[in-house]
Amino acid sequence: MYVRRIIAVVSLSGCLVTGAAFAANPFVEWRDRLFGPKADDTPMSRAEPYEAIEVDFDRPERFRVDEASLERDFPQGKSRYRVIELPREVAHATLRLRVRAVPNDRGRGNTVFKPVLYLLDDQDRVRETREVDPLYLDIRPFKPTRLLACVPLEKVRRFAVATTPEAVGKAFDATARGKLSAPSKGKFYYSTEPMRVKLPYAATGELVVELSEQDEAGQGC
Repeated sequence: MYVRRIIAVVSLSGCLVTGAAFAANPFVEWRDRLFGPKADDTPMSRAEPYEAIEVDFDRPERFRVDEASLERDFPQGKSRYRVIELPREVAHATLRLRVRAVPNDRGRGNTVFKPVLYLLDDQDRVRETREVDPLYLDIRPFKPTRLLACVPLEKVRRFAVATTPEAVGKAFDATARGKLSAPSKGKFYYSTEPMRVKLPYAATGELVVELSEQDEAGQGC
């Protein structure tokens, strides 16, 4: 009994120290402020692959860009895409975007989608191209790996989420800094050493978008 109590105290202390270390991390503070501390459990959109995805403000929407999605020529090349549509045009908005790593259907490991945004007019013509850069790696034990980004948008109601032929075949390459550590569901302590992460970019992928209206330009990120 005495030994068990010591182990419990040590485990709890480790969790508290780890939590304090994470709280002091600027990336973790930014991630939790914009995307929440928990991993996504957003349900998949019911919109058909050829339909625009209608979203409300501050409501996450999860969708796929896949082989069933429409394809067209964009300023940065041909790509499959999905159209996101807001209830009305807004002068200033913030787009919070999560790219989920998904199993590679042509090999081992996972792939990700490198997004490019094309703001559209009422005739679906491209009026502005917005790069989604930088993308930040969010990798945690027992949670889906994601790339996170926050993009300010101006005068937006409809936009397309696509990629570029140039990106396909390249990869997101980053170092997960520091140790990854967390208590498991069985209350054991899980820890890994720092590692290099390389995620190939694919022509298809899975994303979650969330838009918020802002009072002024440049706010929200």
